[in-house]
Amino acid sequence: MTHLRLRTQLLIATLLLIGALTSASLLIVRYTVRSQVDHQVQAGVSASIQAFRSVQRQREPQLSRSAALLAELPTLKALMTTDAPTIQDGATPFFRLSLSDLMVLSDNSGKVMALHMSRPGWTREAAERHLKMSIDKGASANWWYDEGRLYWVFLRPITAGNGPGERQLGLIAVGYQIDESFAEQLARVAGSQIALASNSDVIATTLTPADEQGLKPRLSDGTSGDRVQEISLASGKYEVASVLLQESLPTPVRCFVLLPLTRTNAFLQHLNRTIFLLGVAAILFAAILFTVISRAVTRPLDNLVAGVRALAAGDYAYSITPRGSSEIAELGHAFANMRTRLLESQMHRIEAERISALGRTASSISHDLRHYLSAVVANAEFLYESKVGSPDREEIYQEIKTASDQMTDLIDSLRELAREHGTITPVYASMNIVVRRAVHAVLSRSDFRNREIIVKADGDMEGLFDPRKLERVFFNLALNACEATDGRPGKIVFEVESSENSFTIRVSDNGHGIPSSIRGSLFDPFVSSGKPNGTGLGLAIVSKIVHDHGGDVVVERTSDSGTVILVRLPRSVPVESSTETAKV
Repeated sequence: MTHLRLRTQLLIATLLLIGALTSASLLIVRYTVRSQVDHQVQAGVSASIQAFRSVQRQREPQLSRSAALLAELPTLKALMTTDAPTIQDGATPFFRLSLSDLMVLSDNSGKVMALHMSRPGWTREAAERHLKMSIDKGASANWWYDEGRLYWVFLRPITAGNGPGERQLGLIAVGYQIDESFAEQLARVAGSQIALASNSDVIATTLTPADEQGLKPRLSDGTSGDRVQEISLASGKYEVASVLLQESLPTPVRCFVLLPLTRTNAFLQHLNRTIFLLGVAAILFAAILFTVISRAVTRPLDNLVAGVRALAAGDYAYSITPRGSSEIAELGHAFANMRTRLLESQMHRIEAERISALGRTASSISHDLRHYLSAVVANAEFLYESKVGSPDREEIYQEIKTASDQMTDLIDSLRELAREHGTITPVYASMNIVVRRAVHAVLSRSDFRNREIIVKADGDMEGLFDPRKLERVFFNLALNACEATDGRPGKIVFEVESSENSFTIRVSDNGHGIPSSIRGSLFDPFVSSGKPNGTGLGLAIVSKIVHDHGGDVVVERTSDSGTVILVRLPRSVPVESSTETAKV
């Protein structure tokens, strides 16, 4: 966030804080509501199981009395004194009378004498096995399950006589099958879906076939016990719990109570959407509110930042209006005072540098002019003497002329640097010819005749520029390169290349390189090193003329093995006044 504006940083931080607090608050609300809903669902499942058990307790006495009434019928007692085939045939009316789904008559040992079922399917052996198990337990009511059928069975002894002479003739077992109709009855009472199952087999259920198929794999994976669990079936999600009907059966039977969560989930989804929309609305409202507030807070800072940027760009006249809170207004006044002091300090520094530059310029000029004037005066005295011959007079004259030319060149250089705007007279000329003229002028000097200067030109050399000024540029560059190779076999190379819109000139030498102490100020006036008679104006004039042409000059590289100066110039310099366009 270090590169973002203060207003943006504050906005992001505030939105994150508000978002976190809103999310935490809404999540707490959702968790509380969800917990309450889960509690209500679990209470509903528990109530459904209790309702099932209550129905079971209420029906048990009724069914038990029905079995007891049959056991007291005299005709049944008389039938029990006959043989097994007679009992089997004679028990049919009693089975119809019982309105049950299963009736078993047996002797006292549990041997089945008669078996009647509304839906045949069990063998005498299966009924006898369940009967003996109930007798062994001494239970008057029990659950019988075999071959996918579940019966709720009530047992009563069949006795004859009263008092001490009473004797037991056998047993009667009356059972009612637990099927879909029974499950639907329980579902209406419990207000839930019902599934009666043994292991992974569903005995009876009110679920749809698709839900039943989805429930079967869960019957053996731990979805049992009184603990409430949430499962997903084809028609939706359910809270499910179970109660064990009879634990002592070879295959225990459970009754599963399934409470649908469709409405509950719909309510929770609506709650989630509401919470989400409220959270988004809260964040948007906070963003709008904070944006309005932050503008009032940060606008004075923006004004101050603009003032600082203007100051950094050198604009000391940029006006700021200190306003806002007392701290920001105080900061604005402090900045305005600081800017005033900086401006005063800048003016003092510029004035001091100007005076210092004038002093250095005057000192350098006075030194050079005294040197040239001394030469002129000395040679003039020689001429004044009558003993000087004609050959000597000619040499003295040349020395006076050279000193005068050097003084004139020094004054012209000062005038060139003193001009605020360049006086460029562009004409059509050849850059190759200009460079070669400058090289020839340097090589014509007696002290540089042993230097090797090579000119390489590539491309179209025609352009619109001031050839006289540029010739002076390349003369100074060649002169500096020759002076840099003093004491070495000097080799200087001018590489002139042209493109569609510009010229590129590289001047390389094998000299000693540029001292590190003056590399940063090489093109400033009066900067010189290692030249006893140097004025320090040559490269300053080079920079001035090149920039007047709209180009630039830089030191491309320098080292102990040589230096490369790069000059870039536009092919055409705009003509601002009527100039001669004759071709050189």
